[in-house]
Amino acid sequence: IPINNNGVFWNVISVVIVGGTALLASSSGEKDDSAASTSQTFLGVCLLMAGAFVQAVQFVFEEHVMKMDVPAPPLLLIGMEGFWGTVLGITVMYPIGYFMPGDDHGSYEDPFNTWAMLMNSKNIQFAFVLYFFTIFFYNLFAVLVTFELSSVWHAILDNFRPITVWVTDLVIFYYINPLFGEVWTTYSYIQIAGMAVLLYGTAIYNAPNDGSLLLEGQWWAFGIDLRDEYDAIRREKEEAEADAKWESKRQEFKRTRSSFMESPRISIHTQALRGIGAQHN
Repeated sequence: IPINNNGVFWNVISVVIVGGTALLASSSGEKDDSAASTSQTFLGVCLLMAGAFVQAVQFVFEEHVMKMDVPAPPLLLIGMEGFWGTVLGITVMYPIGYFMPGDDHGSYEDPFNTWAMLMNSKNIQFAFVLYFFTIFFYNLFAVLVTFELSSVWHAILDNFRPITVWVTDLVIFYYINPLFGEVWTTYSYIQIAGMAVLLYGTAIYNAPNDGSLLLEGQWWAFGIDLRDEYDAIRREKEEAEADAKWESKRQEFKRTRSSFMESPRISIHTQALRGIGAQHN
C-alpha cells in the first residue's frame, strides 16, 4: 500500500541514525578501550547492511512459499531452513574456518576443539540447550508473523531486537560485569532518538488499524494528510468483511440444502441394498 511507504521511510531513517552513532562513537575520543577503529566500524556496518539485504530476501521468500498455490506450512519451512543451514555449516563454513589461520589451535575456528569443550563442560551444554530452544521459538514466532501478516511486518518488528540487546548490554556493564556490555556515552542519546523514530515509523505503518498513529495534518504528521486514503482502506476492509460473511452464509446454506436434497436418495439406495441382501439370504 503506498501510504505505508511513510512508515517504511521512517524505519529506514531510524536504522541510519542508530548505525551512524557507531561510526560517530568510534571516530571520537569518547569510547571504551575495546572499541574498534573507524575503518573497522565502517566495515562492520557495511557487512551488517549486506546481511540485512540477504535477510530481507529470505523474509520475502518465506512469505512467497507460505502463500503460494500449494503453501508450505510454517513448521516445515523452519525445519528445512534449519536442515540446510546445518548442512552448509558442516560442509562449507566449518571447513573454511578450520583451514583459515587463527588463534584457535592454529585455525580461525577449530570444530574439534569446540566438540571437546561441549562434551566436557556442563556450562557449555546448558548454554547450548538454552540457545537451541531460544532460537527455535524465535524463528517459530518470526515465521508466524510473516505467515499471519507479511514479510514487511516481520522486518519492521525485527528492528526492535536491538533495543532489548542494547538495554541488556547497559545492565551487564553497570550492574553485572564492566568487562562486558556497553558503556553509556553522549551518542547514546542519539540512539534513543533513533529508537523513538523507529516507534514512530511502526505506528505510522500500522495505520489506520487500532493503536496506530494517523497522519491527518497534525504537527507530528509534518503537513501530511491521509484522511482520504484511510477512509478508502476502511471501506475496503468493511466490504471484504461483508463479502466474507456473505460467502460463509452461502456455503452454510449450500451444505444445508445439499444434505436435505440428498437424504432421500441415500435412503432409497440403502433400502435397495438391503433388498438385494435379503434376496441372497
